[in-house]
Amino acid sequence: MNEKLTQKIQNDFDRIALYDKQGWDHNNHYHHFLLKQFPKQCKTVLDIGCGTGEFSRLLAKYADRVVAIDLSPNMIEVAKQRSRQYTNIDFQVADILQWEFPVEQFDAIVSIATVHHLPVENLLPSLKAALKPGGSLVILDLLEHENVQDMLSDFVAVPLNWLLQTIRNRRVQPSSEAVEAMREHLRTDKYFTLSQARRIYTSFLGKAKVRKHLFWRYSVVWKKGNLPQVSSAIM
Repeated sequence: MNEKLTQKIQNDFDRIALYDKQGWDHNNHYHHFLLKQFPKQCKTVLDIGCGTGEFSRLLAKYADRVVAIDLSPNMIEVAKQRSRQYTNIDFQVADILQWEFPVEQFDAIVSIATVHHLPVENLLPSLKAALKPGGSLVILDLLEHENVQDMLSDFVAVPLNWLLQTIRNRRVQPSSEAVEAMREHLRTDKYFTLSQARRIYTSFLGKAKVRKHLFWRYSVVWKKGNLPQVSSAIM
């Protein structure tokens, strides 16, 4: 990823962080699903692209230590302010592509709505190496439509999205500045289709579970070998 694009992404999220309000969205809708994909015993977890730390705080209830990384200093500052009671979260401002990954140190690695900003093919080998044997890689990211079936799912997703927004975010309405900041960021975003995601992740990870979710998201779940697979969930 070139330096100019990296700087734009950082600037975008520095701006978005200024207007962040806690409420329901298409990412935290799947938080509990993601937690269920983790090994039962999680001592150390890496959260890539942690944003304001919402999922990091959930992880901190189940793991001994959470390393939470984001490119945006403003996002990390908000995350620290909201996470003062969690002493087991290590928030870091860093470019994950330049970060020095430890070898076989994490029981789980998670990334939410971040990998579409990154060259996945360059990142995955580092993620694999950083996981302990038996550890889990869990990714949730945005999805591009590729066929009629995807478009038909919008007949369910769009009205349900409106309903959930109305019920759960009744008192959390984004400002015009927040809407404009997100619109500017999304202008240059690009996402995988489901077939592209399956091709790339299975090519690098082998038996990765890649599935489509209703609210314009896909998930990837992969467990590193050499230990018996753990079927029970973190919750």
